[in-house]
Amino acid sequence: MSVWESQYREAASQLASPENLDERILQQASQYKPAPSNSRLASGAAGSFAAVAVLVLLIHPARYLGALTPGGSTGTGTDPLENWQMQQKAPTPVERDQWFALRGEVRAGNYVTLCEQWRKEQRGVLDARLPADLARKARRHCRLLPTP
Repeated sequence: MSVWESQYREAASQLASPENLDERILQQASQYKPAPSNSRLASGAAGSFAAVAVLVLLIHPARYLGALTPGGSTGTGTDPLENWQMQQKAPTPVERDQWFALRGEVRAGNYVTLCEQWRKEQRGVLDARLPADLARKARRHCRLLPTP
């Protein structure tokens, strides 16, 4: 045993708590009750349903349908549903949103193009209106300049 351990034990042995505090703590501890557990009937029912679900998943014929269909997963080694998302051409962000580039500039902190678009819209030069999020940012960051 090291020196600090022996010093600690000596100091700990000298500490004492008053008896009335010990009695209060014991009285409070005796009042604690364990949390009520769920009934055995509910627990048994849950276990039974879980067992039935596992059996259904293991025995159900839909699990083996891929093996029985021509060109299925075991026949050729490729699953026809595996790449169904790749068969459709996903639109690029630019195709989905005409304001994609402008939103990127605004996210980067460059408001020059946004303010130009907003001023043109306010003067009635543009046919297409800014989307609500960009218009809100334009009102916050841009000023209308007097028309020449």
